[in-house]
Amino acid sequence: MTFVLGLTGGIASGKSTVSQYFKEKGVPVIDADDVSRQVVEPGTVGLERVVAGFGADVLQPDGRLNRKKLGSIVFNDKEKLNQLNRLLHREIRKKILAEIDHYKEKHTPFIVADIPLLFETDYEDYMSQIMTVFVPPAVQIERLMSRDQLTKSEAEHRMDTQLPLYIKTQLSDIVIDNSGTIEDTHRQIDRWLKEMTQKGFI
Repeated sequence: MTFVLGLTGGIASGKSTVSQYFKEKGVPVIDADDVSRQVVEPGTVGLERVVAGFGADVLQPDGRLNRKKLGSIVFNDKEKLNQLNRLLHREIRKKILAEIDHYKEKHTPFIVADIPLLFETDYEDYMSQIMTVFVPPAVQIERLMSRDQLTKSEAEHRMDTQLPLYIKTQLSDIVIDNSGTIEDTHRQIDRWLKEMTQKGFI
């Protein structure tokens, strides 16, 4: 029996920090962001769909997707972001579920599925438990502005494209508070790992 932990959070909440810690612990991690890049590689159905939906202007001269240009389009227009998600949703989902099945067939005891839009794209039923990485909205805005060199209104606009973190925490089995130090975050994960191991879940 494979225990599948769904890991989610919000933009600039520190989910990648938690994901990286699981990797350092030797836990296999399925990264939805990596999958989303793979499905738009040259020659893929995903890239064909993006070009059909947004035009050849989103391609670099070498035929690869210009992710920065596409990002500037979709993050400034919620409908275009929804359009992009619709175009790629099927390919991303198919690959993520195939990877989960791969680990189940190998009888891997514990894996992490790192999916930013886990709730928004209905992956709950595939998870044994769901962990959300939380920071207060003010911290999230500050970190996003600093990380991506955005204005406050731009940061808020990007956050508005996702389900609010406080709602995700209510839907989750475990919440990791990432508003403190990295060491604090690691300790919370270690406590959860110890508890789940003692209970025989992982």
